[in-house]
Amino acid sequence: MRIAIIGASHWHVSLYYLPALQQRGADIVAIADPSQEVLDKLGQELDCPQYSDYCRLLDNEEIDVVFAHAPHSEMTAVAAELVARHQPFHMEKPMGVDWRKLESVAAKARTENIFTSVALTSRYLGVVEQLTALQAQGEFGRACHYYFRLLAGPPQRYIDWGVDWMLDPATAGAGPLFNFGPHVFDLFVYLTGQRVVEVSAHWFDTLHHHKIEDFASITILGDEGAIGVCEVGYILPCGYERYFSLSTDTLHYGGQMASGTILMRDGRQAPFSGLDGDEIYFKYTSDVLDCFAVGRPPRATIHDMVATLRVMNAALESARTGKSVKLDTLPEQ
Repeated sequence: MRIAIIGASHWHVSLYYLPALQQRGADIVAIADPSQEVLDKLGQELDCPQYSDYCRLLDNEEIDVVFAHAPHSEMTAVAAELVARHQPFHMEKPMGVDWRKLESVAAKARTENIFTSVALTSRYLGVVEQLTALQAQGEFGRACHYYFRLLAGPPQRYIDWGVDWMLDPATAGAGPLFNFGPHVFDLFVYLTGQRVVEVSAHWFDTLHHHKIEDFASITILGDEGAIGVCEVGYILPCGYERYFSLSTDTLHYGGQMASGTILMRDGRQAPFSGLDGDEIYFKYTSDVLDCFAVGRPPRATIHDMVATLRVMNAALESARTGKSVKLDTLPEQ
């Protein structure tokens, strides 16, 4: 399978996607990035054409699937270009900073039946796969409460990785709200099956003193009454911290996301063990290639990201104004 990587300076390329593609034996036929330094560095590892302009890459190369990355504010335009060319692609979250602009691209992708995968990788975590298995068995029930905390260390790592645009709301959209928010909001919709109708958010920026927030706490309300509490931030001294909890009328789980035991309300227990952390990116990458090869829809698409980005935009509006936001009245960006 012929793969091209655009936006190769995104930190997930070197950390996850490139090793995962190489592990699968994918044929990486071209790379693109505005940074010549990044192209020179990857050129030492990859024997393939390099482009500073991804449109020239798309003009010149025959590609099966593009792995696409960009600063958040540029993602929707890149997605629009790929859709206009009928080019199958994966893209990192959040695919943009304005859900309405992304929605118009998604509508064309649906009409043209274009393969689009988005890296909502939390769907591959052990607890999520167990819960979706219980859904398939009719044992999940109706969700009433959801909690997901996703915290990390200081944002200095983005400066160290050469992606300091992550600390500028003009290009990143926000801080952890737009970096980790896609994971925590997506799982609420994916697992509960409920549409988010109201969002209330609060944040602070007094720890690291950047333009972005350090931490955000968001409460979301589903259209069938489920309440979700989502916490994202860069407040740890180092490393990552995840905690997940979900209650339905048939089960409850609270704990880590790779392994644990789901408690059924009839007294049974459902132990599980699965993936966590960096492992999920390798499984995600492999799944993208497998889905494309057999013509199966990927686990998460541009349409899922539209719904999630709409919640993110509402959370941003709420945090800025101090008021809750009903999604049917979300203002224009």
